[in-house]
Amino acid sequence: MLYEKLASFANKINEIPPKELKLNNPIYNETKKIIELITDETVEQNDSIKILYIYFLSFMYYNDKKISHAVSMLKIILKSSISHYTKLFYYWQLQRFKFLNPEFTTDNEFPVLLENLYSDIYCSFKNELNLTENHISANERNINLIFIITSQFLSLEHAPTKTTLDRAYTLCKYWGKQVLIINTADLVTFVNCVPFYNLFGANIFNKYSEISELNYNECSFQFYQPKEPMPNKDSMMEIINCVLRHKPYFILNIGGNNITSDLCSLFVPTVSQATVFSDIPQTLGTFAITANPKLQTKDNILSTTFTFSYKPQTHTYTRSDFSLPDNKFIIIMVGGRLTEEVSYEFLRELSEIFKYNIHITFVGNFSTYESIIEKDSVLRENTSFIGFQDDILAIVELVDLYVNPPRTGGGSSIAEALSKGKPAVTLDFGDCSFSAGKDFCVKNIDEMKNSIIKYATDSEFYNIMSKKALERNEILTNTKKALENIVSSAENSKYWW
Repeated sequence: MLYEKLASFANKINEIPPKELKLNNPIYNETKKIIELITDETVEQNDSIKILYIYFLSFMYYNDKKISHAVSMLKIILKSSISHYTKLFYYWQLQRFKFLNPEFTTDNEFPVLLENLYSDIYCSFKNELNLTENHISANERNINLIFIITSQFLSLEHAPTKTTLDRAYTLCKYWGKQVLIINTADLVTFVNCVPFYNLFGANIFNKYSEISELNYNECSFQFYQPKEPMPNKDSMMEIINCVLRHKPYFILNIGGNNITSDLCSLFVPTVSQATVFSDIPQTLGTFAITANPKLQTKDNILSTTFTFSYKPQTHTYTRSDFSLPDNKFIIIMVGGRLTEEVSYEFLRELSEIFKYNIHITFVGNFSTYESIIEKDSVLRENTSFIGFQDDILAIVELVDLYVNPPRTGGGSSIAEALSKGKPAVTLDFGDCSFSAGKDFCVKNIDEMKNSIIKYATDSEFYNIMSKKALERNEILTNTKKALENIVSSAENSKYWW
C-alpha cells in the first residue's frame, strides 16, 4: 500500500519539467514531508521503496541544490543490496552532480562516498568475472603495442574523442607504436537503470561497433566498440581476454571511471588520465594522471600538462556573417553545457563591463538564453547566441577575448582561443585554470570584471597578453613531451612491473 502511494506521487513529480522547477513549490514541500515521514527501517528493508526514496532525493536536489541530498543517496546506495549494474547507473548520475557543481569536490563527505561506491562496484564486477591479480612482466609484454581505453568515442567536435586520437597519433607517429583503441561505450550507462529525476544520458555512436580500424591524419589504428550495451560481462571479458592474449606494454585510459580498464590493471599497468584534468581521475588502476601538482599526494599519482590538438580550421568568417557588432570588443563564452554553467546571476554580476563597449557572444548549447535576455534589456542589447559551431577556430578569430564562466570544464575551448592569440580570463579553479596557466587566472568575479575591462581599454596590455597566449599554446600542444614525461615517470615507479 505504501509503495503504491509513493509510486503515484513519483509519477506526479515526473510530470514536472526541470526548467519549471521553483524552490518551495507545492510539490517540493510535499516531497520534503514525505521524505521526513519514511523511516530508515522502511528504506533499508524494501528495495522498491528505497529506489523511490532515492528518486525523491534526486528531485529535491534539482530543486534546492543541497549536497546533503546527494550524500544521503550515496549512503543508502552503499548500504543496499541492489545490483552493481544499478549502482553503476547511480554512480554516473551522481558523478554528474560533481562535474556541474564545483562545491561537491570540497564537501567533507561526498567525494569519499562516491569513491567508496566506485570501489564497491569494481569489486562486484571483479567477483562476477572471477578475476584475480596476475601481473604480466615487462619482458613478456609487447613494448610496441599500446592499448587506449575510453568510455566514449564520438566525433572530432567532442574534446575527449580528440584527446584519445591525439594520444594515439603521438604514440604511432613519434613512438612507432601499434595502437588499439577500445571504446567501452559505458559513459553514463542505462543498463539496469531505475527512476532518477532529470535523468542524464550520454551519446553513443553505434556505427563504431561495425568497424575494426580507424584512420586519423596519416596513422591507422585498430578499433573495437562492443555491440551490446555496456557494462556487459561477456564484452568485458572479451576485452580482458584481448589484453591477456596480446599483452600490450601498458594501457592508457582516457577519462577514468572505467571499470573495464581498471580490471585490466590486474594484468598489465594502466595509466588513467581524467578529461576533467584539474582533478584526479577516479580509478583503481596502476597510475592516475592529473594536471594539478597539488593533488600529487601519492607515488602513483603523476602530474603533467594536459595537452590538445585542434580540429583543423576550414572556414573564414566575418562578424557580419553572425550579425556580430563590428565596432565592439567581443567576448566569447563556449560550451556544450552553458545552460547549466551560465546563470542570470553571473551575467548580472558582469553587467558593468557593458559600459566599456563590450559585447558577449555565446557559442554551444544554451537553451535558457532566450529566457534570460527576455527579462533583462541590458543583456538583450549587449549579448548574442550563435548556437553550436562546427569550426570553432574560425569563430574564435572573430572575437577579442575568451572568458570562462564559473565551471569545472572548458579546458579545450580556452586552449583553442589561446591558439589564435586570444587572451583569456578564468577563475583560478577547474580545467580552464590549468589550460590557461596563472597569467590568465583571477581569484573572483570582481577581478574578472576588472581584467575584462583592462583588456578592452588597454591595447598595449592586450598585445602583451596575446603573445603570452601563443606561447602558452606551444606548451599545450606538445603531447609528445607530456607523454614522454608520464611514461618515464611510470616506468621508474615502484608500481611498474
